[in-house]
Amino acid sequence: MQTVFQVLMVLMFVVAMFVCPIAWYRMVRAKTRTAYWGNMGLFVGLILGVFLVADLAGFDTGISKPLPPSQNIPNFEQVFGQMPATHLALLIAAAVLWIGGGNLLFYLHNRRLGKRWWQALNPLDPPFKDFNGREWVVLGLLTVGSLALGAAAISSGRVP
Repeated sequence: MQTVFQVLMVLMFVVAMFVCPIAWYRMVRAKTRTAYWGNMGLFVGLILGVFLVADLAGFDTGISKPLPPSQNIPNFEQVFGQMPATHLALLIAAAVLWIGGGNLLFYLHNRRLGKRWWQALNPLDPPFKDFNGREWVVLGLLTVGSLALGAAAISSGRVP
């Protein structure tokens, strides 16, 4: 039975080598949401299928290995509770400015171009190529502002 799974795994791997790049390309160039999700499902499904059949064939895929022993992971209070208040406030401000401002910038950019939400996920169509001058200035200000807040957070956390 294991030989059957080995042959099936080789066949699935060869098929996936040809079909997955095509499905990925069709996914990033999709014009409708249905085509996007369908091609994404084909892409991910074939890859996961190869791993599943390889595991059934007895190949070491790393899926069936036992979990390593749990380590002491510090909780939220242990990490952030010891920070000075100004350090924490500046760090939060830097994160909010970068993440919130960046998401707002890309939302307004995509709305200006009339793109749908899923078209922003296309790695072959980077949003920066369609930026106008104002959007570049805003991106620069977001970058400088969040880096300045991060640097202020780092320097405020120092003990003289």
